[in-house]
Amino acid sequence: MNIKAIIFDMDGVMFDTEKLYRKAFVAIAKRWGWENEVTEEFMDSNIGKSKKDICTRYKALLDAKSIAINGREFDFDEHLKQVYAFIDNHIETKGTIVKEGLLELLSFAKENNLKVAIGTSENHKKVQFYLEHANIPMDIFDTIVCGDMVQHGKPAPDIFIKACKELSVKPEEAVVLEDSLNGIIAAHRAGTKPIMVLDCIKPTDEIIKILFFKPLNSLLEVAKIIKQQNEAT
Repeated sequence: MNIKAIIFDMDGVMFDTEKLYRKAFVAIAKRWGWENEVTEEFMDSNIGKSKKDICTRYKALLDAKSIAINGREFDFDEHLKQVYAFIDNHIETKGTIVKEGLLELLSFAKENNLKVAIGTSENHKKVQFYLEHANIPMDIFDTIVCGDMVQHGKPAPDIFIKACKELSVKPEEAVVLEDSLNGIIAAHRAGTKPIMVLDCIKPTDEIIKILFFKPLNSLLEVAKIIKQQNEAT
């Protein structure tokens, strides 16, 4: 079946922000005195999850110790507010770093009448902020589906199912570009064609089994895969 649409995850796929998120979470955890608890392994396990799920994981990790030390539960909302402030300040100062091959792939999609969408766990305001600071117009995308627009976040398939419906394509006609394990699982459960673009996380053997194509090093490789698929069908 021909590929008719490309659905982009945002952080780590379109923009080089996963490393920035890690830096921000580390900095704020250190500010709060939780650097021994908020490990790289813990942060990596949160990549691709919804804000609600990350909150649950943070509170499970830190509530008891926070109560013992501070007499109150861990304030995740304030913690995340400071993380976002750190990230926003960095982007406002230096701009959004666009991942290699993004602009070329968007041009390829337009030239070949492929629909394009963003499917992200972030909210719409954050998407707009990133795009503005990357000088990418929002109207390039046929639809943008955010985590606060669906009932369940990744690894549930809701975001990608909704994106396909809004693009008016069957799930099997859409390629989903993801860098996280949770995102790949969500794309697979939605019935789309998941492609992993490597960033901070390496795929497990189980993830490799459900990929449409082998893990890629950059977005520059995606157009060739789509052309080969469509020429073969």
